[in-house]
Amino acid sequence: MAETKTQAQEPKKSGSNKGLLIAFIVILALINGVQLFLYNSNTNTIKEQTTTISNNKVKMDSMTVQLDNLKKELQAKLQEIAALQGDTTALHAQILELEKAKRSLQYVNSNWQQKYNAAVAIRDAAVRVREDSDKEIDRLKLMLAQQDTIITKQKFTIVEREDTIAKISRENKKLEKKVALASVLRAESFKVEALNAKGKVDAEAPFKAKKIDKIKVDFSIGENLVAEKGGRDVFFRLIEPDGSALFDLANGGGSFQADGKEVFYTMKQTILFENKGQSVKYEYKKGSPYKPGTHKVEIYCEGFKIGGSSFLVK
Repeated sequence: MAETKTQAQEPKKSGSNKGLLIAFIVILALINGVQLFLYNSNTNTIKEQTTTISNNKVKMDSMTVQLDNLKKELQAKLQEIAALQGDTTALHAQILELEKAKRSLQYVNSNWQQKYNAAVAIRDAAVRVREDSDKEIDRLKLMLAQQDTIITKQKFTIVEREDTIAKISRENKKLEKKVALASVLRAESFKVEALNAKGKVDAEAPFKAKKIDKIKVDFSIGENLVAEKGGRDVFFRLIEPDGSALFDLANGGGSFQADGKEVFYTMKQTILFENKGQSVKYEYKKGSPYKPGTHKVEIYCEGFKIGGSSFLVK
């Protein structure tokens, strides 16, 4: 009977162990399931985070490129406006903001979205400044074009005025020349006589050289309504047959300017021109015999030859 009881208890114990094994297996399966779930969940999270980081980096890189491009554009606008002598204060400030935003993007951390949003705001502000710069450049170019037009017109007006002034000056010079010519005195009614040593007059040419002690020249100054009244230096030139003018400082000779040249004269006297046809007389003593041939008498006043005559000596 005892052996029978023992045999009956052994199957019951074996069934219990088998149940524990199954329970253990189930528990292991549950643990593995939980671990697999946690692993998959972590993997998906990591993938999502990796994707987010990657996307953020792309966005940051894109924003950095945009900021760089805007900086280059604004620097070009700044140089153009500076060349046009415009105000570059706003452009300088915006370029500094772009540089600051770019440096901020290089330090990505948990608040990257805030930095990204700040960079977007600065980018948009830079775009507006760029658009304003374009408008300012167009305004300055238009202003310069208008100034060029005004300057061109002013230059044209100045040239016209200069031409007019030059023309008036030429006309004035012509008029002055005409007046000067019109105001030139005229020596007329010449009378040439030879005086011997006793003062006797020989009025009939040809004069005998050996009898000539002095040559007397008498003429009158014609009326001239243009010429001003006043003192005048009148020069008397006695020219020998060979063309040389008699000239002696001790005898009242000298030189004057006529037509830009030095001209030697035989005698000079100062008259008071009163526009009354006054008479002028010269008596010249050579001190040596006259050469045979035709002698010329020339009268000059104010640089002009105003008359003349001649006489023959034999």
